Amino acid sequence: MQVSETYTANFVDTLYDEAEQYFMSQPSGRYARPVFYLKAIGFFIIYIAAYVYFVFYARHFAELLLMAFILGLCHVFLPVNLSHDAIHHAISRKKWINRLGLYGLEITGGNAYMYARKHLEAQYDRENGSKTKAIEHQALVLQRSTADRKTNLPGIFYVFFSLYMIFVRDFVLFFRSGDVVPLGQVVKMMIWKLLYAVAFLVVPFVFIQAPWWHVLISLFVMYLVITASLVIILLMPTERMESTRTDEHFTHNEKWIQEILEHNVDFSPRNKALSTLTGAANLNVVHHLFPDVNHVHYYHLSGIIERTATRYGLQYRKQLVIDVFGIHLKYMKNIHKQA
Repeated sequence: MQVSETYTANFVDTLYDEAEQYFMSQPSGRYARPVFYLKAIGFFIIYIAAYVYFVFYARHFAELLLMAFILGLCHVFLPVNLSHDAIHHAISRKKWINRLGLYGLEITGGNAYMYARKHLEAQYDRENGSKTKAIEHQALVLQRSTADRKTNLPGIFYVFFSLYMIFVRDFVLFFRSGDVVPLGQVVKMMIWKLLYAVAFLVVPFVFIQAPWWHVLISLFVMYLVITASLVIILLMPTERMESTRTDEHFTHNEKWIQEILEHNVDFSPRNKALSTLTGAANLNVVHHLFPDVNHVHYYHLSGIIERTATRYGLQYRKQLVIDVFGIHLKYMKNIHKQA
């Protein structure tokens, strides 16, 4: 779709003016509303309660599997509902609250320092015309690149992708050549990784009153749920931008905004329950256009984007969330074909 620069400029001005009016109408501005804190606390309580029940109270295999499933979901939903906003300093104006939110990553096996660093680098790369570089810098090795093509990694890697993300990826990023990391962050990472490994790889086998293979299968299910959730999020269409976010005058680059609309997708943007549950991970377009805004505002912002795009004759791409599972299944089929 060819759109004149003046027309796109009018769209950009209108979009951000309307968004600013919305923020001014909110008591918290662009930061978190009370529902954010209730949701974060809720996921934290569910995570801890599921773990305690899993280790100390579950006796039947079905109970272990159910708790493993819940723990797997919490491993993903707790960070995306809490820590992702903390990385963008979008929870509160108070820095200590954002820093506290980062611990949602630590307690679920991640590393807040490296995730924040690489996630923000990836965002910078997207805003400066390099989606490929963004993926490589995060060590999200879902694919292997050769000189002429990209192929999906074998299915066995998919099965253990979450274990790679928790127990390998951070070490790769911390110690690979060229990256300078403060010693304090290295020590902190080691301590949290050790605590997590003991909590999930040692304690269950010591305290759960069930056959060891029940425990092993339950943990396998938990990490498979984590993998499936992570891959679904990572495979949501987010394509390379050729332009940069800002122009030579350090104002919004209209061409970049247009590329965001043309090459990215929001999934079921009018499904408020979905956005609430997933930390608005389904709203890629909104996140790209408003990265420093708390996700509780994304539902309303998606409406502003769609109305403004329609007004100016621009494309706003959206699909049903069920399409995400179709993308996932296509990915799995490609793995099978390449085997």
